[in-house]
Amino acid sequence: MSKINIAVVFGGRSVEHEISLKSAKSIIENIDSTKYEILPIFIEKSGIWRKASLNGWLNGDDLDIEPGTFICPSLNPQIHVFYEMAEGKISAVHPVDVIFPVLHGTYGEDGTVQGMFELMGVPFVGSSILGSAAGMDKIVMKAVLKEFGLPVVPYVSFYKHEWESDKSGIKELILEQVKLPCFVKSADLGSSVGISKVNSVDKLNEAVDSSCKFSNRILVEDAVSNPREIEVSVLGNEDPIASVPGEIVPHREFYDYTAKYLEEGTGLFIPANLDEDVSNTLKEYAVKTFTLLDCSGLGRVDFLMNGETNEIFISEINTMPGFTDISMYPKLFEHTGISYPELVSRLIDLAFDRSEKENALSTDLSEAQ
Repeated sequence: MSKINIAVVFGGRSVEHEISLKSAKSIIENIDSTKYEILPIFIEKSGIWRKASLNGWLNGDDLDIEPGTFICPSLNPQIHVFYEMAEGKISAVHPVDVIFPVLHGTYGEDGTVQGMFELMGVPFVGSSILGSAAGMDKIVMKAVLKEFGLPVVPYVSFYKHEWESDKSGIKELILEQVKLPCFVKSADLGSSVGISKVNSVDKLNEAVDSSCKFSNRILVEDAVSNPREIEVSVLGNEDPIASVPGEIVPHREFYDYTAKYLEEGTGLFIPANLDEDVSNTLKEYAVKTFTLLDCSGLGRVDFLMNGETNEIFISEINTMPGFTDISMYPKLFEHTGISYPELVSRLIDLAFDRSEKENALSTDLSEAQ
């Protein structure tokens, strides 16, 4: 039986570029090579797509690409291929049956490449355009969850241009509606990029200016008292399941980019030390968040919980969470009874399942008459 051709797309134009490489390497190492033929596609920080070589990379060498060639997809939904180009000509044609976009953050987790894959007509792992975009944008996400009665931390949001034209007015609005200490965040980035904790009024300007370097839309929200950071992984399409909750105890004041990826010392506790009722509530909220935002395949829902009152707040969802061998998404499911290789296989199967059901929908108005 011939192998299934899977394109693993990684890198990207995001500030989370380096994390994507780590996630992709782990996923590739856990794809069943007896069943799948892997096409590794690396997106440079400049946005150029290139075919990568796996041999040396998986053995510890630097990622090897051919600078003189690049990859481009066919947008003809009847021809599922990537063209390899060299010197302005097609040098190779790579058929593809399914795509695993291991892209974190901007231009990868926000619905942009998902839209392109939809145009290609190729099944792909993860959420479609709506789920990806809504999950990536913290402001939209909070608005949707709040509308359906799920708990989110009190917040205000505004545009970068509004801040630049009226800093005193926006600052007054923040202090009226949000308590100190607070968190200032870029609305559409992950991995805790562009986030600052503000403990005093005189630090607010600096924090907002910092977030404005990464995004045109800014979110400011209350800092939860005595916070416990709990995460729950979700897997599935129409009937998703939740993992056991896990707890992160950062060695820094909060779980920022440095604490996540550059330093050791952060504690990961799986399963989290929680009452059964609290644990079940977290899993219920995780699945509701996943379904309300029209997510599919995978997601990791992050919570903040008041350590004294056990009051729960949904912080965010990551529709393409970190997937390294030490990342919480696979580790949570490993403790739930699903190994890393099995998890990867299930995600690929879910991609085919969602694509099959979407392709069964009619696009011809005459068929409804």
